[in-house]
Order: sequence, then structure tokens, then C-alpha cells
Amino acid sequence: MNDQQRRKAFQWVKSLSNAKFWSWMNFVHSRAYAAAAQHYEEAMAIELQPKQAAAVKAKAKEIRETWDGMATITIEETEGKEFQNVGV
Repeated sequence: MNDQQRRKAFQWVKSLSNAKFWSWMNFVHSRAYAAAAQHYEEAMAIELQPKQAAAVKAKAKEIRETWDGMATITIEETEGKEFQNVGV
């Protein structure tokens, strides 16, 4: 991304309303979280035995949902809604 593209993106973000900005931020962070989860799952599939990988996934889900109170949300459930909310 060159400097002109960065400026254009920055101007677009500055043009968003408060509600659209936070909706867009949720969308961006949800995608980043999903990508990170995919990377960890791929790494575990390569490095760990299937039983070990399943135990790690179960513990991560428990930590996320029970300890942090964050329900699992998939990109498929939110992607279209998030695009609509930010006017894309």
C-alpha cells in the first residue's frame, strides 16, 4: 500500500459515523481473530497429535467462552451484516 492509498483509507475511516466506525472495527477485528485461529489450527495439525490438538482447541474455547465471556461467532454469521453496516 503506497502513501496515497493509505491517505485515502484514512480519509474514508474519518468519514464514518461513530456507529459505523465501531461496526467496521468489530468486522476488522473479527476477521483478524478468525485468521489467527486458522493459523493456530493449521500449526497444531502439523505439530501435534490429533488428540492433543483437540484438547488445545477445547481449552481455548473454554477460556474464550467461560473465562472471558466471549461467545463463538463465525465470519459467515457476521460478514454480510458488517459489510451492510459500514455501507459496503
